[in-house]
Amino acid sequence: MSQACGIDPAFAAYFDAPKEQTDQGIAMNPSTTTTGSGHVSESTKVLIALASSLSANARLYMSHHGEPYYEALRRWSKCAVKPAMAVVKVATAEDVAKTASFTVAPVVSMARNRSMPIVVKCGGHSPGGASSIGENGLVIDLGLMRDVTVKPEEHLVIAGGGCLYGEVSEAAAKYGLACVGGSTSQVGIGGLMLHGGYGFLTGEHGLAVDNIVAVEIVTADGQVLWASKDSNQDLFWAIRGAGNRFGVVTKLVIKAHRVRETVWGGVLMYKKEQLDSLVAAINTWFSQKDAKAVAGLALGKGPDGHAGVTVLPFYNGTQTQGEASFEPLLKVRPVVQNTSEMPYCKINTLNDEPGHYADDYIRFSSANLRPPLSAAHLRSALDSLDRLFATVPTSDKSGALILLVQPDGIERQARTDMAYCWRDNHFDVGISARWNTHDQEETMLKWMREFQAHMITMGDELRLYSNHSDFDGQSSKEFGINYMKLCDLKKKWDPENVFRSL
Repeated sequence: MSQACGIDPAFAAYFDAPKEQTDQGIAMNPSTTTTGSGHVSESTKVLIALASSLSANARLYMSHHGEPYYEALRRWSKCAVKPAMAVVKVATAEDVAKTASFTVAPVVSMARNRSMPIVVKCGGHSPGGASSIGENGLVIDLGLMRDVTVKPEEHLVIAGGGCLYGEVSEAAAKYGLACVGGSTSQVGIGGLMLHGGYGFLTGEHGLAVDNIVAVEIVTADGQVLWASKDSNQDLFWAIRGAGNRFGVVTKLVIKAHRVRETVWGGVLMYKKEQLDSLVAAINTWFSQKDAKAVAGLALGKGPDGHAGVTVLPFYNGTQTQGEASFEPLLKVRPVVQNTSEMPYCKINTLNDEPGHYADDYIRFSSANLRPPLSAAHLRSALDSLDRLFATVPTSDKSGALILLVQPDGIERQARTDMAYCWRDNHFDVGISARWNTHDQEETMLKWMREFQAHMITMGDELRLYSNHSDFDGQSSKEFGINYMKLCDLKKKWDPENVFRSL
């Protein structure tokens, strides 16, 4: 059955395991969605037809469904909460592959034919709303597609498109394996992996996108295809970096790597007054070129109420090895040191929020820095944060995260090997503006733009990392040398621009 739907025979067995059925989905009720004249609206007719084509496992919610609909609109950031004409919680990729009457294809086809804009939601972690739509649009929610299968002999993890990274990490850990992923377990693997994906193992094994072996994808014309280096190669090239522009990825086959039972990491906190010594120590540490050592350098509010620096060290080894690697930073005497050996899957939870959805308004922007770091430059950034904290007291979670990763794994791929092109030793910087009332938005976004402009003075202004820019930047900067090729492939695979534009 899998082969009949276009699945690569080599992976067909992964999709043919029987799955337990759940209860029936919510039925559409035309009487609750009529026009003023009492007639069922054209859009409702389309959605009724859509609902009838979905499997019993799927759900379709509109505003008249109340709580389930509004719960389906929730996102990590309040900035991303938008109404939708409907939210379609599609079921499993196995349903897509096996059942002719149920694929994501009807969703895509009807949206295309009716000029109904669509977006795809995996983890809902995009602060700017890349997984949200307006009231005339439709959300394809992959949240029910979260099966994870580990193939330890092949060092592969097969994950549904709706999985969170933590679910993949925990499943792999049972077999002594790990996948390259983010520094939090709460992000969806789709957005994370298809557009880059830095993680603690990036120095050794590249970005998350480099570790995608194959994907199952529904294209704009409703086909369910398999894309890999052996099948639909041009589509596979495109989705690795520009995934959400070319279709709905419903399954990922991911390369996994053997890891120790425990790794070393934690938190080191420093005051602003220690910045000169700390930056010198970081530059010394980075010059050691140890691919097993990774750190996040966080600029944010410290325990004393002022802007300070937190280092999130990681070492793929023992405590002794980790402390030896980070000795230059430890000699600066952090005001807080909380490090230990722990399982790899646990270290990915240290930055998790208390709940899956935050209570803040959040926006992201992207910058980058050329090594070595400059203490004077970072001091100006900390001064900017202190001014922000004084102006907007509820902005205390705002800041920036500088990713200090050796380029060994990243540079293993050439810039033109896939759509993701940035293969250099720059430090990517994620800038986060967070506040808690809507009326502070203008002030916060102004600060974020100014902070971004300051940070980029020590980097490359033509370079953009989409997972940090939150898809709010020029595509030519996002894809660089590969932009024109992507435009040509967009004409082939999505000529009517069903998915996000380039």
